[in-house]
Amino acid sequence: MSIFYRELLHLLREQPNNLKGCDKSAIHLLQSTVERLPPSPTRQHEYTLDLEHAEALLDLAQESILLYPYKSVPTCWRCMIMDAGVLKALCLLGQEDDQLTLDCARRIICVLDTVVIISGAPGPHRRQVALETIQGLQDWISQQQHDTTSDINLGSFTADLDDPVISRDHSVPRLPAVPSFVDFVTRITTSETPFIIPKGAIDHWPALKRWQSVSYLISVAGDRMVPVEIGSKYTDQDWQQKLMRFEDFLRTWILSNDDRPPAYLAQHDLFHQIPRLANDIVIPDYCFCEPEPSELYPNPPPDVIQNAWFGPKGTVSPLHHDPYHNVLAQPVGRKYIRLYAPSQSKYLYPHQGIMSNTSQIDVEHPDQETFPLVNKAEYLECILQQGELLYMPPKWWHYIRSLSTSFSVSFWF
Repeated sequence: MSIFYRELLHLLREQPNNLKGCDKSAIHLLQSTVERLPPSPTRQHEYTLDLEHAEALLDLAQESILLYPYKSVPTCWRCMIMDAGVLKALCLLGQEDDQLTLDCARRIICVLDTVVIISGAPGPHRRQVALETIQGLQDWISQQQHDTTSDINLGSFTADLDDPVISRDHSVPRLPAVPSFVDFVTRITTSETPFIIPKGAIDHWPALKRWQSVSYLISVAGDRMVPVEIGSKYTDQDWQQKLMRFEDFLRTWILSNDDRPPAYLAQHDLFHQIPRLANDIVIPDYCFCEPEPSELYPNPPPDVIQNAWFGPKGTVSPLHHDPYHNVLAQPVGRKYIRLYAPSQSKYLYPHQGIMSNTSQIDVEHPDQETFPLVNKAEYLECILQQGELLYMPPKWWHYIRSLSTSFSVSFWF
């Protein structure tokens, strides 16, 4: 593992980050600690003090970041927490002196993943080197241990046959065949309504088979840190978000039958974080059709935005709308989805302020005394089956509930 040590040390010494704006004492502590590290891991060097310095810098950077709204955090403090995390990983590697243990490898992955998620990995080559180190350690861990869940298939975690009955009058149109690129563009341009693309459009995705396998997911991502939402839905007061190991999330909330609050790995760019999972999917060609801006779609994104949505039966995305065209792919499991056109907003009681894109309505159990107009709202609904795609136009309200263990991928464009 000395190669990872040398690469991380080279990163901090030869490609320094721009820390101007941080406390001068913190900058000096980081630089002096980096300079005193040996060129290769060795038990002849005492790493305990260096590790204490790294942890102190991480604490300082974290406290400084919490003083600001997330989008306003100064770049210098994001750089500081990133480099302090790299320094801590270096010290942990150095202490092992090429005798790496599973526990230490997991600690290093935790440190690097956490600072990459929090900081966005600013600075030259930070993301690349951090992800290469993490993936190398994850591969090493997979080789060291024997998975006892190799025979578990997520497809076996299906719900009872208690799916909602979809009324023909409200059903989302399901196309008779997979549309061509031209047919897709014509449809979203002329109809501006949701529709389902049937099975066949993503049959070539390795994810349809690989993501059913618990052992595969653990081997690729078991020790990665991911943000998980705990609670029924993000509008609840007791809702919270935690960083945890992917395998812990999988075993505790997907494979376990224990009575716990729902947990959801939701709207996370898992594929940027874990490129090997990105190799299991392909962005649908439809997402490159470059729709013209409009009143409901004034600011197209510069690139296709991909997010993962993974959780057990019962996870819910409350009724809300997004600013982009959306193709939602369903490689694992199935979901119930209710949709309302933008014209129905007057019946849906949006929250005020920063959550104005989210309704106060509990779609499946509406409080008709508090929200008397909700019954006037016209809607469409569907059950999105495994292997299908759902197209949603910009600003269409949508409510989503998992009917089984479910792994979805959204593509905003």
